[in-house]
Amino acid sequence: MDIKAAVLAVCAVTAAKCLVGQTAGSVKMKGQLKLILDILLALVITTPFVSSFSVFTLPDIGAYEFSDSEYRQELYDRALAEQTAMNVEDILSELLTAAGIDCENISAEVNIMSDGSISISRVTLNTKDIAGAAEVIRCTLGDETEVVNEEIW
Repeated sequence: MDIKAAVLAVCAVTAAKCLVGQTAGSVKMKGQLKLILDILLALVITTPFVSSFSVFTLPDIGAYEFSDSEYRQELYDRALAEQTAMNVEDILSELLTAAGIDCENISAEVNIMSDGSISISRVTLNTKDIAGAAEVIRCTLGDETEVVNEEIW
């Protein structure tokens, strides 16, 4: 429906509403006819908008997808490695404190393998008791974990 036809329809319904209002006999009948014509007027006014929504289409989502999935996987792996390192460092700090070993600056080297597995190959820390710390760390992470004392007190 074009705009000219919509305007003519609104004018026609409004004119009919005025005529019925003047010629209706009883108050009850006038009220009922007015209600019917109000509904008809609302339908005539909203029809152009509703019909334009039916031709509305959403854009193709495929145009907005990233083409470089390798880059996204690399970002994910890096974020996962950083978060895992932070979690491992917090847990090792708690374990060493519980074992009575004073240490500072715990740093874990986390590697994400191509199959998605996580490997913690090296832990660096500052402590006076490197032997005790190494035993706690290797019991937690495995015997192949390298434990390095960053600085001797």
